[in-house]
Amino acid sequence: MLVALSADMEGISQLRDPHSILAFERSYWNEGRLQMTADVVAAATGLLRGGADEVVVLDNHGSGNPENVIGSELPAGVRVETWNVFDLAMHGVDAVLQVGYHARAGVEAYISHTYVPGLRLRVNGELISESHGRTWAAGVPLLGIVGNDAHQRTLGSLGEVPFLVVQRTSSMGAMDPVFADQGIAAESIAAFSARALLDGGMTFDAPAEAVFEASLDSNRAESGMTAAGWRQATETEYEIQLDRWALAREPLAAAMGAAIATWMPYFGTHELTSPQALERVHDDPILRQGREQFAAWLQADHPEWISASSTIR
Repeated sequence: MLVALSADMEGISQLRDPHSILAFERSYWNEGRLQMTADVVAAATGLLRGGADEVVVLDNHGSGNPENVIGSELPAGVRVETWNVFDLAMHGVDAVLQVGYHARAGVEAYISHTYVPGLRLRVNGELISESHGRTWAAGVPLLGIVGNDAHQRTLGSLGEVPFLVVQRTSSMGAMDPVFADQGIAAESIAAFSARALLDGGMTFDAPAEAVFEASLDSNRAESGMTAAGWRQATETEYEIQLDRWALAREPLAAAMGAAIATWMPYFGTHELTSPQALERVHDDPILRQGREQFAAWLQADHPEWISASSTIR
């Protein structure tokens, strides 16, 4: 059995510092990347114990460094691949486990967002998270999710899937680890992953005849949105009709690109693939601005949590 382990970072068990998700922060290299790898190793180990013949890790976190999971730390039978989740069935993947997952945008929770800051998504009236989008795209059973408590409470149509809570939200910028240290967390994640594989997971049908809606914080018209088939409904809101979820691939990429555009100078200006590379540019004004922007985002009121006026709310 070939199992894909979809790894994100914001819902990692010991990630107390939200700045650790960003490659332009020293805490990413000192803590965040190591913590993410530890949870991934634990989950992969559990999947192998549960009967997986092979585990493929999909690094689904965007930090500014393309390789957040340290491949050399993975056990035998586990490797990192850059497969798009829409192509997993084509690669012979039998099931997926999600690790390090966080709540969607619109939920008052630790580093909550949907794919990128400033983007909210809804399908046939349901506000969706990254768990929804990737589960529907994969088209194979979802074994379980490891992550944030608020994510579990707001899963909606995925609400019955096995879930291991490893962090409890205190605020947008703070969480409390469920497990006292990395060792205890690893044991629990491994046990959960093994049990989830043995139980077989759950299959969720992707939406058909779906109305896909996106709301962007930016009020700038994005040519990429209309080029990908979106219809602009208001200054910041778009919609598209999809016959099947497989057709969401290009519109989703366009919405992510439009929402992340104002953040791209912080991620794309410098090469940030090692701590040494970071140190060479650490004090660059654009990266200082990025840190300030991220801190402001964490502390913002996030009106989408309470707004009743937006189509996507």
